[in-house]
Amino acid sequence: MRVKLEQWEKNLYAVWVGQFLALMGANLVFPFIPFFIGDLGIEDKSSQALWTGVSSGATGAMLFVSSPIWGSLADRFGRKAMLLRAYAGAMVTITLQALVQSLWQLIALRALQGMFVGTIPAATALVAAGTPPRRVAYALGLVQMAVFTSQTVGPVVGGLMAQAVGFRWTFALGGLMYVVSFVLCWFFVKEDFQRPGPGQRVSYVGNLRTVLQTPTMLLLITVMFLVSSAAVFVRPVVPLLVESFTTASVETKSGLVFAAIALPSAIAAVGSGRIAMRSGYRNALVVATFGAGVTYAMVGFADALLPLMALMAVVGIFSGAMIPMVNALIGASAPAGKQGSAFGLVGSAQALSFAIAPLLGGVTADRLGIHAGFPIIGAMLVAVAGLIALTVREPAALAPE
Repeated sequence: MRVKLEQWEKNLYAVWVGQFLALMGANLVFPFIPFFIGDLGIEDKSSQALWTGVSSGATGAMLFVSSPIWGSLADRFGRKAMLLRAYAGAMVTITLQALVQSLWQLIALRALQGMFVGTIPAATALVAAGTPPRRVAYALGLVQMAVFTSQTVGPVVGGLMAQAVGFRWTFALGGLMYVVSFVLCWFFVKEDFQRPGPGQRVSYVGNLRTVLQTPTMLLLITVMFLVSSAAVFVRPVVPLLVESFTTASVETKSGLVFAAIALPSAIAAVGSGRIAMRSGYRNALVVATFGAGVTYAMVGFADALLPLMALMAVVGIFSGAMIPMVNALIGASAPAGKQGSAFGLVGSAQALSFAIAPLLGGVTADRLGIHAGFPIIGAMLVAVAGLIALTVREPAALAPE
């Protein structure tokens, strides 16, 4: 029996495949960026680490600045157009990184990559705007699943490719994967978008003001910043924590710990939508945030590798549910026709968290020890859960069945 998909489902699955391939392409290069910088003439290991951080910071800083701009343009010209623009920008900038001959060329292109990409907020806005309200959590969970799975698979494939064909060809492969994503979006995603007429057009600042004046919107964007910060706050110390338990194959075992987070997160990102449809999205977000906070606090007391992996897997379950729930609440709360601007601000908040939280996590580990960050981030998430319970109301479009 042939199943006939509705257009929103066709769009969703095309975006899911496109996002998985695109983000896997972006994640291919992370395992070898420090070594590539070494090939560009930076021989000192500490300097390689420093310039790796600078290159990542350049991408995050430009993404922070550009996300609200692209989001506002999406509300004027269409969300599909902005997703195609993001794929094209990444295709060009990542491919050109295969040709750089100096460190500054690499950093400039990494900054341009941050300025012209932003596929996650673009894809989220496109799916949120075109999905029936009752299915939005499932749809956004599937998009988030692409993020988690690409973060798991991409670095592994990238490491193998770098060993097999070299750094530069791996950059080129990353660019090629964005080409495939562009083609999928161009041919298979259909958007029923009506451009605002001359009298309906609002300035960039006006769009953002309209979004931020919506009740609870600023609070939800702040919640997104905080829940996105949690994982990257502790990420720098996870390998050090693993090393405190074992000195053999630390890199491999650290990878297993990260996989223990990512795989349950990918499953929870989709499965949590069904629970939210019955219990309410706000209630599901409160439980997920509180559960993540309590489990993070317990990680600080792990005394061996297996308990660490088990607790991080539980963290992954709760964390995988948090971001789709926040996105669903933001999508339902955004003013009509302003989803692009809303998710542009969300992308900016996430970029800011990626830039700030690892630095704060590193400083915390340096001053208070490698275990201290986990109970700190746990207490923060418990407080966020209380804030959500007291101040966020369920949008009428998402009221439980």
